[in-house]
Amino acid sequence: MRLLTLGIGIRGAKIAEMLAKKGTKVNKVSLFKSYVVLNDPDALKKISLPEEKKMFVLKDVSGVVNRLANIQEITEGNLIIFSLEDEFGYSTALEICEKVKEISDEHVITLVLVPALDDLSLNELKKKVRDIRIRSEVTFLFKGDQKTDEFILKTFNLLALAGEIDLKKKIAGEVVIDTSDVFNALRSDGFSVIGYAEKRIPFLNSLKTSAEMKAVRTKRMIELVDEAMNNLSIEGDIKDSSSALILYSANPQEITMEGLFAAISKIESLNEKIVLRYGDYPVPGSRKASLVLLFSGVRKLRIS
Repeated sequence: MRLLTLGIGIRGAKIAEMLAKKGTKVNKVSLFKSYVVLNDPDALKKISLPEEKKMFVLKDVSGVVNRLANIQEITEGNLIIFSLEDEFGYSTALEICEKVKEISDEHVITLVLVPALDDLSLNELKKKVRDIRIRSEVTFLFKGDQKTDEFILKTFNLLALAGEIDLKKKIAGEVVIDTSDVFNALRSDGFSVIGYAEKRIPFLNSLKTSAEMKAVRTKRMIELVDEAMNNLSIEGDIKDSSSALILYSANPQEITMEGLFAAISKIESLNEKIVLRYGDYPVPGSRKASLVLLFSGVRKLRIS
């Protein structure tokens, strides 16, 4: 899944820069086509992207939108990143979302950093999130602290692999998931949260039987689901989600159908109406197993 990634305001720009530098690549091509928009010339200088990827704006976003319309890169969605505590980032993102929807047939996705309530009143937070949801097809909410940056990198690096095929590996997952599955899982009337977990894979004792090894691997997959459900991008009431998506990544030998079906049962037990999509992305030779859970249609936040 290749994303035109636009970071607005200082926090948004730094995350877009991070995705450009450390974002996953498939067939030597970065899946994040990163650009930034700032209203401070000094801040622009501190972003280490090529000059053609950096845009300066005071009020009128027409120039930015024209630039975006003329970008000659293959993408499948527009990812717009900003923080709610940055008034420039918030107001500019709203305008750009509206105009991008007019010029592009691709999905408009917002990645929104939510500050602590000490920095924003609850009523103001609700209003801003509502305004964003109206203007974008998918709204991801993340905690606004600096620790979130690494979480975003890990989750979006795995999420972006959906629908991608590495020509060198020439291997498909047990259950293939593509870009349309991701977007179908995300479209909802509420907002979306992401859960993430990862584990290092120890070398198994070669004397273990195949049944024992399968049991260990299945147990590990279930543990990853539990950890991801307790490691969310923001605290939301996922029990009321309208849709969900499971994406598991590991060495193909570590992926068991028993583990995948157990994960499915656990998510489906949240509520009887949840629509679930699932799949895996094999990484031959990897000593790490990782899992992304998407929950969409979330309506209630728990913010301290």
